[in-house]
Amino acid sequence: MKFDSNSAWTDATTAVRANREVLLALGGVFFLLPTLLSTVFLDGVQTRMLEAMSANKPQVLNALVADNMGLLLGFGLGGTVVQMIGYLAVTALISDRGRPTVGESISRGLRAVPTLLAVAIIAFLALTVGILALSLVVVGLFSLVGAASAGGVLAVVLVMCAGTYASVKFSLVVPVIVNEGVANPIAAMARSWKLTRRNSLRLFGFYTLLTLAYFAIALVATFILVGPAMLVLGKGQAAVLVMGVVTGAIGAVASVILAAVLSQTHRQLAGPSSAAMADLFE
Repeated sequence: MKFDSNSAWTDATTAVRANREVLLALGGVFFLLPTLLSTVFLDGVQTRMLEAMSANKPQVLNALVADNMGLLLGFGLGGTVVQMIGYLAVTALISDRGRPTVGESISRGLRAVPTLLAVAIIAFLALTVGILALSLVVVGLFSLVGAASAGGVLAVVLVMCAGTYASVKFSLVVPVIVNEGVANPIAAMARSWKLTRRNSLRLFGFYTLLTLAYFAIALVATFILVGPAMLVLGKGQAAVLVMGVVTGAIGAVASVILAAVLSQTHRQLAGPSSAAMADLFE
């Protein structure tokens, strides 16, 4: 099936508008709150880390990371898992024509977390091995002709291209896990790969447009809302709180829309489910 980006976008925005009250609650809990908490509690640490990086002081940076490892891991891993549940719950809510409740959507999201975590681990390991293998081969070959630096640049470009291609091919893993009930991580990845076949370039273009639009809107919104607040409030905790609320709200809206877009993209490429076909003929 040929992917229709206009249809996917229209269906996604329609689904978001139809469930906006419930999605507002889910977005606030699973996307806004983690961002706000990390902004408030990690602001001091992140500021000192950036200062150490800009001053080219690796010893200071390493000491900061070591001293705050528990805090960084707690917010990093905890926030990742919470947002995973959020993506899964939003996908369950938007994709189910039976209009599940918030509790039912969260329950489905929680049940799917182990599979999504397994997918993330597999993808990380595969990416790491692929980067090492590709870098060794390319740099090694170029070293034979005395152009190791050029080989390093080419390896970076190839890794970026391969990573982008893989992200497109596996972009439908979440709706596959939720909508099709696939619990095997390898099977979920294979299914996403199959669904995106012959549509990879169209999907890449669609995702690129969405990404550019997100950055443009986020930049303008941050400039309009955070800039004046920083001028009025200075650099105190109140300004940090405002920045956390604004960035968290922007991220929450973007995350909900992304989940909706991927859900509708999956629905379009996978075709009607057996349950939907059964309802059609009842």
